[in-house]
Amino acid sequence: MQKSAQLNTRSTKQGGFTLIELMIVVAIIGVLASIAVPQYQNYTARAQASEALSVTAGIRADLAEIYSLTGEVPPGADYSIGNGNDDDHPPVEGRFVASATYARPSGVGTITVTFDPESALNDGNGNGQTMNITSDDPTEGWVCEGGTTNPIPTSRLPAGCKE
Repeated sequence: MQKSAQLNTRSTKQGGFTLIELMIVVAIIGVLASIAVPQYQNYTARAQASEALSVTAGIRADLAEIYSLTGEVPPGADYSIGNGNDDDHPPVEGRFVASATYARPSGVGTITVTFDPESALNDGNGNGQTMNITSDDPTEGWVCEGGTTNPIPTSRLPAGCKE
């Protein structure tokens, strides 16, 4: 029996991706990144804003206790948040919170938190944004909103204080 000669041809098809396939993948990654980056920035800002609830928890508990004893939130002159000048009133600050102040405009207890300009909660001009934590009855809870000057956007309010 005689073997027939087979042609020794190599396959001309090469493996790999075409340029158009690679360009499509790069375009898809670009679209996904353009959606993901702003969402991540909002997530980061909300996480940083939630620190305001942590650092003011003691103050809010004190105000709720005063309210339960007297029936009203104390005037700003009768209740002050520490500025760090003495050991009895340490300043209210955190990693992303620069300061906090208390006032009672129109009978509503208001804690104004100012965020550190180096955090994600800045106005882009080197100023920290502000958030008000308010309540006319602290035993019922607190509501968060943007401050009166340089307010934090509503989309960046922490989940723990949205109505």
